[in-house]
Amino acid sequence: MSVTPVITFKAGICDIESGNVVKPKPTPGYLYLYIEDELPHLCWRPRTAPHTEPDLDLVMVPADGTFTPYKPAGNEAPTNGRLFVLKFCSSSQRYLFWLQSKSQHEGGNPSWFSPRDLRLGEIINSLLQGEDLDMEEEIANLPRGPSSGGDDDETMEDVEGVDHDPNHNHGGNSGGAGPDATGGDVREEGQGSREGGADGGRA
Repeated sequence: MSVTPVITFKAGICDIESGNVVKPKPTPGYLYLYIEDELPHLCWRPRTAPHTEPDLDLVMVPADGTFTPYKPAGNEAPTNGRLFVLKFCSSSQRYLFWLQSKSQHEGGNPSWFSPRDLRLGEIINSLLQGEDLDMEEEIANLPRGPSSGGDDDETMEDVEGVDHDPNHNHGGNSGGAGPDATGGDVREEGQGSREGGADGGRA
C-alpha cells in the first residue's frame, strides 16, 4: 500500500468500556491522515509499526465525519487528558483519541487544549469535510507553545517526508490523558446518541 501522510501527530486510541466510560490505552501511537482516490483515510498506528501498517484505517466519506475536542457534558466527570472524538453522521459509531504530546498549560493541566492542539483538530476536521488545504502552509503556521525542554512536539511527524522510521527515538508518553485516565459517559457528549448503522467505512 502506498501511503503518504499529509499530517501526523502523537495520539493514543481509547476503549469505550461498559457504561460507556472512556479508557485511554497506554500504547504510544500516531494519528495520521492520507488521501487515496480523493478520499481521506484517518489512521492510527502504534509508534513501533510502520505507517503502511495501521491498526485502524477508516475511509472517510467527505462531510460524514467530524473530529472535535471531547467535552464531557452535564454532571459527567471531567477528563484528565485532551481527547478528540470522531463522530459520524451516518452512524452512532465513535472513536476517541488522546493527545500524547506534553500539555502546554503553564500549570500543567493535562486536559487543557492549547491553540496548537485545537488547530490540529481543526485541520483534521477540515480535511474530513473534503476541504482543500495547503498543508505545507498549515503545518508551518501551527501555533507554537513555550519551550519547556520537555516533550513539546519537537519529534512530531507533521509533514510528508519527515522521518517515518519506527526505530527513530520519538520519546515516550509524557503528556495527554495517560493510561489511567477516565472520561464520562460517551453517550452524553452534548448530542443524543444514535443507534445502529455502519462504522463509517472501515478499510
